Amino acid sequence: MAGRKKIPTKLKKIRGTLAKSREIENEMQVTPVSQPPMPPKWLSKIGKEQWVLVTNELFTLGMLYSVDLALVEAYCNSIALHLETEKILHETGRIQVYRDEDGRIKHSQIVPLVTVSKQALSDAVKLATQFGFTPSARTKISAERPLENKDEYNFFE
Repeated sequence: MAGRKKIPTKLKKIRGTLAKSREIENEMQVTPVSQPPMPPKWLSKIGKEQWVLVTNELFTLGMLYSVDLALVEAYCNSIALHLETEKILHETGRIQVYRDEDGRIKHSQIVPLVTVSKQALSDAVKLATQFGFTPSARTKISAERPLENKDEYNFFE
């Protein structure tokens, strides 16, 4: 498919760039979640912490939809895998040195966990961009936070 990706109408309204001629006809409507869901049981401890952080933030912004939960789950798993492998690499090192019988270095190579960590981070960043979790992605989204305990008739608060 050639050309730019389509931007959802809601996002165009938030950005202030919606024009009738650019409105998407029969745009798919998705169901927002009524409360932040519990993290999937299979996620690691770090993955569950990320799930709570991300789902609460998206829910507060009114941007958490049931169809997105599997992608949020994938993001949390990827970022957790990256952080967990980085912790292991910090403890064990990134380079494996091979020596001959006399103790001389034959060769060295990067341990496989470095590749796992890099790929997990790459996957997490791709997903994070879709949800606006990266600094550059956030600059493209303008979302108002809901007013909390404010008098709707007091305009000076």
